[in-house]
Amino acid sequence: MFILGRHEWILLASSTEYFAAYIDPVSTNSRIGVSDLVEFERDGKDWVKFKLLDKEYKFAILEKVKVPEKSDKPLPVVKLRTKLGDINEEIEYVLINGGNGIVLGENFLRDLAIQNRKYDYIQGRAKK
Repeated sequence: MFILGRHEWILLASSTEYFAAYIDPVSTNSRIGVSDLVEFERDGKDWVKFKLLDKEYKFAILEKVKVPEKSDKPLPVVKLRTKLGDINEEIEYVLINGGNGIVLGENFLRDLAIQNRKYDYIQGRAKK
């Protein structure tokens, strides 16, 4: 098991930029605050495009989930490769249009890591 602090540096998908992620073991789902979220159809499947720090991404939507405290309509869920220290996993994220920040929830921590809330950035930056 890995030990994580309150915040950790992560790499998402094919990005070469590090993102600071808040670790929240109480939150069931991991989530990302994005801008310019647009859903569209490609080859009969639902997709989404969005911006994260001014870079545009496109991913297939896995499902939609209700998050009452974030939106009154279902939000798209995508699966993104996530690197944190020596962890390299595909994780499902709920996309929140107009939100900010990245939260790693219980679906990331499960069977991989525990949190020590006394510290930040315990794990080193993942290799690009």
